[in-house]
Amino acid sequence: MRILITGGTGFVGRHLLDQIAAGVGPCDLSDVVITSRNHADVGHQVEQVGWDVCNPDLPDVEFDAVIHAATPASAELNAKAPRMMFDQIVVGARNVIDLCARQQAPPRLLFTSSGAVYGEMPEHLTAWPEDSRLAASPLDPKNAYANGKRAAEAMFAVAGDEGICRPTIARLFAFSGRHLPLDRHFAIGNFVRDAVAGGPIRVRGTGAAVRSYLDGDDMASWLLKVLESPGFQDRVLHIGSDVPITILDLAFLVGTTLGNIAGVLVPVHTLGRTSNVDGSDRYVPETKETRRILGVPAPLSIDDSVDAMLRAAIHASLCENDGQRGKDFPAL
Repeated sequence: MRILITGGTGFVGRHLLDQIAAGVGPCDLSDVVITSRNHADVGHQVEQVGWDVCNPDLPDVEFDAVIHAATPASAELNAKAPRMMFDQIVVGARNVIDLCARQQAPPRLLFTSSGAVYGEMPEHLTAWPEDSRLAASPLDPKNAYANGKRAAEAMFAVAGDEGICRPTIARLFAFSGRHLPLDRHFAIGNFVRDAVAGGPIRVRGTGAAVRSYLDGDDMASWLLKVLESPGFQDRVLHIGSDVPITILDLAFLVGTTLGNIAGVLVPVHTLGRTSNVDGSDRYVPETKETRRILGVPAPLSIDDSVDAMLRAAIHASLCENDGQRGKDFPAL
């Protein structure tokens, strides 16, 4: 099977490549093509094609399956330019559909949507049901990302009905992992950055918000599992962890784990501030049915995932500073 991965140099794409290189999925790296705006070192020898999915000049590529993961996950863009956010998602989906229409046979299409499509979680729920029909309000501009994802889901469903592709919708939630950016709006990435820098770990809000985190390698292996069977076509899957943790507990976990790794203690400061990029108070999916039909093993725990993130960040910090910061991490 020849697979095209749009957004192949991002968080999702890099973890997909790692898992394919490890033997997970229906192909090896020689059968993978990735697209991105700019060429990047992804740690593997893989064919790269320069293409912004919002560009209607489609690349000349052939594939049996496509994982469409080229969507900006930018809370800042969503807050400051909601129309641009919405347009990027919808235009990108339209161009991917046009690219599918050029293939000799309708390809499998796996769209990385988002749990954000559900909107704010009602108080009576502790996790989003896998069959939930709730949706983010279309009248609130802050839901541009969520409604763009929902619109793209509908576009792919229609394309499937027209015989252009064979779609599966994967709604992604929150993730940890060594490829997660440490300088974006992702709390866990910010905490790891703060910890490796010597602290303090800064919790911008109160820390009461609840999240759950699936490691990027598990996320990638679940997505690749979808491509191994035609039985997942026309389904909506939840890709995420169902184990909740408060943001404050997450911050202390990062600090404690750094202490266990390197004997370095860092404080946690709660700032109690709010921001227009703040997400939902509770963002946790149910995943029982998804895990059952995919037949995947128990995922990596958040403790082990945080440990791996910290070790990767420490290694990167030491390399960047030519080993000068080694004194900060005596256990290494």
